[in-house]
Amino acid sequence: MPLLKNNKFSITFPSSNKYLEKVESITVEIAGEAGFDESSIDDLSIAITELFNNAIHHGNKNNIKKKVVLTFNLYKKKMGISIKDEGKGFKPNMIKDPLAPENLLAENGRGIYLVKMLMDDIQFNVTDKGSEILITKNLV
Repeated sequence: MPLLKNNKFSITFPSSNKYLEKVESITVEIAGEAGFDESSIDDLSIAITELFNNAIHHGNKNNIKKKVVLTFNLYKKKMGISIKDEGKGFKPNMIKDPLAPENLLAENGRGIYLVKMLMDDIQFNVTDKGSEILITKNLV
């Protein structure tokens, strides 16, 4: 049974890593329904699980009572995905460049860079009540 209803699917999760596999399987299923090729499905899966993980750890600070909302929207030639947390927000322009020499050995800080490389567009809607990352992947 298809997950996309009227070209949309939304699901809410508690902030816990135990849902990462479920997020990945939903992403793979929806991307397949939308007609993405295997490489694009892999890109979407990596990007969405990375952003979901960021929402749990950086946004919601591992607070299981806070939620992460994942929404897929299929358009004619692209898919838009929203990952929204309930954290205090962040400053996207303050994200360090992971390719800068002083950051090459850092233990974190590559997630958003990786998402930017895999997706066709990324936008940030940040407030003090939460962050929403909007990514877009074009159907080829």
